[in-house]
Amino acid sequence: MIAAALVLAAATPADTTPHLLLFAERFYRGAVERFVADTPELPRAITPQSVRISGRWEVCSETLYKGRCLEIDRDYPVTGGIDAGFKVQSLRRLAAGDGAGKPVAGMVPGGTSIVGVASRYWPAPTYGNERVLACPGGKSSLNCAHDTAEDLCRRAGYRTVRYWQLQTVGVRTYLADILCTRSDDK
Repeated sequence: MIAAALVLAAATPADTTPHLLLFAERFYRGAVERFVADTPELPRAITPQSVRISGRWEVCSETLYKGRCLEIDRDYPVTGGIDAGFKVQSLRRLAAGDGAGKPVAGMVPGGTSIVGVASRYWPAPTYGNERVLACPGGKSSLNCAHDTAEDLCRRAGYRTVRYWQLQTVGVRTYLADILCTRSDDK
């Protein structure tokens, strides 16, 4: 009997459709909300207690993908790993290249660049194969973008950011035209 059940389970194809499951209770229990498509405005805010995922998703605290947004790319049996108490009001699937959130420790920026004696310029910096978001934690602001640019320069081994711009593509805002230098002289 057990062997037959194992064969049946192995023969059942896995669901490969990207989806996001938001559970009302920890450890994937309780009521569940399933999403398979972009949802710019949920009928009501959802405060998940656990998350199961296939693919990569962005969940936002306000409608129309605004407010504080988090990128999720793995399961969370308890939401403390993403942000306990986070209310979701919009969500969407992300494809590779949709924007790097906070890079892991030790990650250095990449992408096409020009390297000088004491400076480096990136027209469109990346972390991995993804453009660098101006403000990975939420709404873009000049202060937040400056801090992100400074962090990028320091990760690359430079002292400060001398110049940077914002580039909006669709609804996402990226860093662009980053110039990092080794000196603070203007």
